[in-house]
Amino acid sequence: MTAQPLMLKGVSRSVLDSGQEKRTLAQLDRLFAPGKFHVVNGPSGAGKTTLLSLLALAVPPSRGMLHWGSVNLTGLKPPAAAAWRKTNLGMIFQTSRLVSVMTAFENVCFGGAIRGQRVEAEAHRLLEGFGLGAKKANLPAQLSGGEKQRVAIAQALACRPTLLLADEPTASLDAANAAFVADTLKAYAVANAATVICVSHDRTVIDAADDLLTLERP
Repeated sequence: MTAQPLMLKGVSRSVLDSGQEKRTLAQLDRLFAPGKFHVVNGPSGAGKTTLLSLLALAVPPSRGMLHWGSVNLTGLKPPAAAAWRKTNLGMIFQTSRLVSVMTAFENVCFGGAIRGQRVEAEAHRLLEGFGLGAKKANLPAQLSGGEKQRVAIAQALACRPTLLLADEPTASLDAANAAFVADTLKAYAVANAATVICVSHDRTVIDAADDLLTLERP
């Protein structure tokens, strides 16, 4: 699949809190272009996680529309939304969510398996490139925090997602590993003409951004 421009038109999100409507994301118009490393920052409560949830089609906007090229994502029924996620979406979280009884190599392949893809060759290539060639057979408990995060990134990239969302992926990493994550995500966007959107407060990540979106509290 080819990445499409991801456009938000008047998108906002509200929830009910003690019977009152509470805005969790202020109205937003934005274009996230393929081939660029987009970074989102802002204070706590500004809606960064809400935005990622909207982009992953995990929750609907209260107002506005999301478009993936000519496709109105807001109008997709649940089966179509699930199919779109399966085809296009990759995610990286603040802490690695690896399966404890699977080796590093098996964890990377797991994302492909649930999508019906054979990614073994790509898994080998990514782990070698990430300096983990000697640790493919290690379980997560045998890896450092930085190594586990690299495995998680390899898992997300192995399926070649056209839209990659990352939520504070360097929050628990040292400076060297943070720089590695920022460089890897930016390089992936360029090499694959993919849309990469990363929520981060990390100056290393922010400095690597091609496009920076700063959210304010609604």
